[in-house]
Amino acid sequence: MKTLLLALFLTASTRAADPADFRPFVTEAIKRGETRIVIPRGTYRLAPAGGDKSVWTLMNARDIVIEAHGVTLVSTRLTRALALHACSNVTIQGLTVDYDPLPFTQGQVAAVADDKSWIEVKLHAGYPRQPYARIDVIDPATRYRKKGMPFLWGTRAEMKGEDTVRVVLKDIGAAARVGDLASLNTGPGEGGIPHAVSLERCSGVVFRDLTVHSAPGMGILEADGEGKTQYLACRVVPGPRPHGASEDRLLSTSWDAMQTKTVRHGPRVEGCEITEAGDDSWSVQSSDFMVLKKIPGKLVIASRDEFTIGVDTGDRLMSRLGGPVAKITTRRNLSREEARLAPEILAKLEDAPGWSEWKLSPKCIEVGFDGEPPFEPGDSVFSPDRMGNGFVFINNRVHSSGRLLLKAAGRVEDNLFDTPHGLTVCPELPASGAAGIDGLVIRRNKILRAGWFCQAPWSASAGALSITAAGGAQKLRAPGVFANLVIEDNVFEDCAGPNLVLSSARGVSLRGNRFVRPMHEIPNETGGSFGIAKDSVLWIAECEDLKMENNPVIEPGPYLGEAVKISEPKR
Repeated sequence: MKTLLLALFLTASTRAADPADFRPFVTEAIKRGETRIVIPRGTYRLAPAGGDKSVWTLMNARDIVIEAHGVTLVSTRLTRALALHACSNVTIQGLTVDYDPLPFTQGQVAAVADDKSWIEVKLHAGYPRQPYARIDVIDPATRYRKKGMPFLWGTRAEMKGEDTVRVVLKDIGAAARVGDLASLNTGPGEGGIPHAVSLERCSGVVFRDLTVHSAPGMGILEADGEGKTQYLACRVVPGPRPHGASEDRLLSTSWDAMQTKTVRHGPRVEGCEITEAGDDSWSVQSSDFMVLKKIPGKLVIASRDEFTIGVDTGDRLMSRLGGPVAKITTRRNLSREEARLAPEILAKLEDAPGWSEWKLSPKCIEVGFDGEPPFEPGDSVFSPDRMGNGFVFINNRVHSSGRLLLKAAGRVEDNLFDTPHGLTVCPELPASGAAGIDGLVIRRNKILRAGWFCQAPWSASAGALSITAAGGAQKLRAPGVFANLVIEDNVFEDCAGPNLVLSSARGVSLRGNRFVRPMHEIPNETGGSFGIAKDSVLWIAECEDLKMENNPVIEPGPYLGEAVKISEPKR
């Protein structure tokens, strides 16, 4: 294998004052057919160049290994640091990504309005003097999200003097008190694009020892393509103190730490660490599609997610697990105007309120089949080939306030989850949205101190482990959204409220799980609108073919009611 060493012969002082730009060397090495490229150790402060909105872009790269041990890429603009487009069998080893300026600031609550309508945060030395409005209130004793904090949506922020931010929201002063810590973050800057690292339409990419310290959005976002990505010993963790700071960082990424969506084959995430992310810790995401038009041998469909390609040739469509399947043989993108939709369909699309069955992407896809597809306008369908099925999440450590969210089948094994939101498996769709997750395995994980995330009575995700599907009007869907679930040999410790909430499943093995010291804290009202008993350790409804064995509840606390509550499916 050829090896190219990019020897830059810079002194330490020169490197610190004017870091080299490794990008042209990597580009030229790829053009020459080099298969192993070594970037010299050092810190590279870089901005987008040549009209690119990303700092470093790899386009159509194939069969290469880039060694970047000891290399830190610092983006000097709040935009994407690394973008991989249509790459195949690319391995990147050892790279660290960070930002200067940081996409967040932080400080200590210094004042609270008498009417609780605002708080003021005195910013820590060394952190940006910016009125970022997306706030998280943090317990100074644990340096972790404060218990009992509500959702703080719709905040406004303004500078009050040189080092103080006033954050305005009704009753925010009830969630924070003087002396609490706070992080305030943002997304991309003007003209920038979000996320530190992105993969679009890639196949077989390997990240080994990748570290992301901050991000104007998500840390790593993967979308579309064949997938089969591997994240091995990667870290999304807060970085070192910025220059002039005396306080450690409270945050890593502004939004999710890692997300994979609409790939054909899910990723392998092994031996990774995720801490202090601003939103979800890790997720595998997908969407349904609404049939808008049917013509001989073809359908016009639209996704709820306008930021992906949706489906591709070779993908299958179905409306439910075990239902009829149609395989796509042709596809092309259309606008709504080009699709020539029926007036009644257009009216539904244009009048659709947020988060309703007809709230869809403006992008349409015309898909063709060998025969007549068994779907009609108004049907919701999903593709089992665009869900990230087959993922593996194994031997990872998560200490972050955001949940792990799964909308696909795969293996979750031997992990440590220390997060108030726990693990959520849910299609997150309107009542009529098509979904099906078949063959999910959750085994030998340790879930610590979950069950105290922001109170959400409207959500069915009330457990430290929640596997649920809402059916509208505060009802849970009938069995069949989930099938062939294995939940075995997990340990739940010191979790508040329900430890396991399960619904809408057919074929469940629930064995060997241990529920240690549950119900020692007052449970909140999450799940209340669905009738989920907040004082039950295991709450199960709308399930069939359930096999339970040896799931002890050990040292329960004073807030325990009925330890195991199982409701028969409604007919």
